[in-house]
Amino acid sequence: MLLIRLLIIAFIVGYAIWFFNKQILGKNLVLARVIAATLMVTSVVYLLLGSLSYLIEGV
Repeated sequence: MLLIRLLIIAFIVGYAIWFFNKQILGKNLVLARVIAATLMVTSVVYLLLGSLSYLIEGV
């Protein structure tokens, strides 16, 4: 469930960034590259927040 939620969030954010760059800024970016970068950033942020939560709560 966690992985599916992460993929859905990355796809939605990546599509929004791609749409903004294509329509507003006029840049021609590949959607797959934008979604891949968004997935990487989302994963890193999730891992950092999870690690921080683990350190603070000490579960």
